[in-house]
Amino acid sequence: MAIYYIDQQKGSNKNDGLSENSALMDDKNICPQPGDKILFKRGSFFRGRLNNVSGEEGKPITYGAYGKGDNPIFCGSVDLSDPSLWKETEKNIWVCDLIKNDEVGNIIFGDTFATLRWSKEELLQQGDFYDNCFGYGEAAKEYKKDHKIYLYSVKNPGVYYNSIECATYGDRRLASNGHDMIFENITFINSGVHAIAGAAESRNLTVRHCIFKNIGGCVWSCDLKVRFGNGVEMWNIAENIEVSNCVFDNIYDSGVTHQGSCCEPTKNLIIKNNVFNKCGMAAYEQRDILPKYTVFNNNICINAGEGFSKQGEIMPRKSEIWPQPMGHHIFLWRIDKPTDDARFEIKNNVFMDAPYGCAVYSIIDKKAEMQIDIDYNVYKMNNKVCINRFFGTNFTELDEFKKSTGKDINSILIK
Repeated sequence: MAIYYIDQQKGSNKNDGLSENSALMDDKNICPQPGDKILFKRGSFFRGRLNNVSGEEGKPITYGAYGKGDNPIFCGSVDLSDPSLWKETEKNIWVCDLIKNDEVGNIIFGDTFATLRWSKEELLQQGDFYDNCFGYGEAAKEYKKDHKIYLYSVKNPGVYYNSIECATYGDRRLASNGHDMIFENITFINSGVHAIAGAAESRNLTVRHCIFKNIGGCVWSCDLKVRFGNGVEMWNIAENIEVSNCVFDNIYDSGVTHQGSCCEPTKNLIIKNNVFNKCGMAAYEQRDILPKYTVFNNNICINAGEGFSKQGEIMPRKSEIWPQPMGHHIFLWRIDKPTDDARFEIKNNVFMDAPYGCAVYSIIDKKAEMQIDIDYNVYKMNNKVCINRFFGTNFTELDEFKKSTGKDINSILIK
């Protein structure tokens, strides 16, 4: 079992990568074997996806970090900060045609975001943007030859803003999930769709001490005016998964989700000790089927529905369940029956503000709801909608929720 070292600044792809002193410059030519480790020097910044592959049972491939400093970063955006990239075609309407065969889902100006508009005619305020190929990535359409990004700005955007990063559809993810892998101490930023996603089977997967920031925003449906993008997405099969000690910050849809078109119940999915901030749909989204065993424990969830996902929206934001509210800490939907031997724990979490939604918002089968174990949580919420929705009822008081559902008996509300 080998350990490969990647040093973007001082490494060389002529090296073998097997020591810090003979580090590679990138991971593009590595063919890791089960049990290997690929370590990126802290402080590194890579544009593009992590070239990860699966290991074998008992021999996971580890993707991590070495040295001192911040996590190595994998970034899915294109830098459009150069003023020469922008041309004013109408008053305050600036055009960039650098991005040819890709779609922009979000534009990040440092700590602020552009506002997606659905037509060029809607560009009326500073930071409004429009891409004349919205939805082309998800529809697998050939991009227009006159593909352009339009941005409203009172002067050249490259002068007005210190930084312009365009998060694109790209490879649809910054890393692939799969089986027998460990991701640790890595930061994923500015993906137009997902951060870790892609495989139809996720098994023996660990994601720990990672940061996910500014994920999602590409158009899923122009007709419905719905966008999408998740932090960690398991599709169809999810077994022996741990997501722990991570930070999710500004995720368009869900921080973590299990869903699928041929979905099987999750088996041993552990989501613990994470911080979820500004997830537009939910910190955790359970869709399509209830799990055999999933725990969402010891997490801190704040500002659900806030962040760039609400910009340009009249709340509740557009979604497949509109006009029902969106922006919850836990969102349960598309589940029309219970699961044999189901076990789903939501315990020891701190649920803070979700101004447009709930801590737990369920629109699933009542028998399936009865299988969910919710307790020992701390609520510190001042909600416009309700605290929790269960059994077809919006509960505005925790005591009322306890009495009617028998759940959260040992939980407390701090006002």
